[in-house]
Amino acid sequence: MILAALSTGELLLFATVLCVILFAIGIPIYLVFGFWGLVYHATSASFPISNMATEHYDVLQTFPFTAIPLFILVGDLIYESGIAEDVVEFTRETIGWWPGSTGNTAIGTASIFSAITGSNAATTASVGNALYPQMEDEGYKDTYAAGTIAAGGVLGAIIPPSILLIIYGVAFGVSIVELFKAGIAPGIGMLIVLIGINTYYSKRNSYGSQTSLGIDPLRTIKTAWKAKIGIGTIVILLGGIFVGIFTPTESAAVAVIYILALSVGTGRITSLEQVMRASFSSLLLLGVIIPMVVTSVLIQQSMSNLGLQTLIANAVIGLQHPYLILFAILAIIWIAGTVMDATPNLLLTAPMLAPAAADIGWGPIVWGMIFMMGDSVGFITPPYGLNLYIISGIAEIDYIRVARAVVPYLLGLVGVWIGYAVIHLYI
Repeated sequence: MILAALSTGELLLFATVLCVILFAIGIPIYLVFGFWGLVYHATSASFPISNMATEHYDVLQTFPFTAIPLFILVGDLIYESGIAEDVVEFTRETIGWWPGSTGNTAIGTASIFSAITGSNAATTASVGNALYPQMEDEGYKDTYAAGTIAAGGVLGAIIPPSILLIIYGVAFGVSIVELFKAGIAPGIGMLIVLIGINTYYSKRNSYGSQTSLGIDPLRTIKTAWKAKIGIGTIVILLGGIFVGIFTPTESAAVAVIYILALSVGTGRITSLEQVMRASFSSLLLLGVIIPMVVTSVLIQQSMSNLGLQTLIANAVIGLQHPYLILFAILAIIWIAGTVMDATPNLLLTAPMLAPAAADIGWGPIVWGMIFMMGDSVGFITPPYGLNLYIISGIAEIDYIRVARAVVPYLLGLVGVWIGYAVIHLYI
């Protein structure tokens, strides 16, 4: 009776407050989005409830969207086949002779896993399980080792083929291939900064050990051959896309066949159960991503219809000076990324700030990369900091202690992000 007496505006305000409470107590974000979208559609003359069903269908039948489950499956097959260990050995041989050997190996391995799995969470978990015990054995402080791995996991959102870049491309009608190409430079920049920070702190604190005096070409070739499935997967995924042989979806499908064929042929996968386990794991993750994407699109439409996106964009543009607009945009991205998961943040915040980004000359590709770099920084920024939660669980270390240890890496990544944004004011 009380709700029936409320006006449309009051009902939406009530629903918004309720959604904030639901989010705060841990209700899955897609359920929160879905509830708000349902209330809006039920009270709006512009969007009948039937629009929810048609919008879900329109989003899901987008062809590039089929790349997401395939990329997830690639990462899970890599894990099931034990290829990760060979990739670690190859990375150690190429950069493990620098100061902070295993720390740099962890960061380098994260960059390779990023180019295979396209996921920051999968990268952090895989590298954490493989290398955290070794870092402890080599004398790294437990929190520093955990922070290094968490920071390396950030690369999974930037280095192509990133699942988040695919979602951005599908949601906003931007070329996924061009996004992948644009992700190479900032991804390499972030990688170099992370390795530089680890090398400095490892040398200062005598962390790690030098496994050799330099690169041994013969040993490097041997480890590269042993890691041929993982390296070959990267060549197929990125080479096929950039040369123009495959679309992202086709390259992911070919990569799945490639991994299965070689893993079965070399005895790495010996039972159908392993394939089923990888497929089931992929479906679970897909079941989280898909509802989040479709409900976020409904929220976008609703907010646009209410004029909220225009209101926020005009407020930022009203600062007038390009640098003030730039830093306001970056601040909003970072703050949103600290309290929301990357996907809902991408789908809600990016379209609200897009007009302000266009006002200072950022096109959709550049804007996508700037947003994703800021979104990824949120992976290691409390209170959300997904990578921090993942590695603290693996290492059994208090979350706050890991968050303190990751600060040097966080500052370094923010520096790369700001530098990239400033440079593109003039390009």
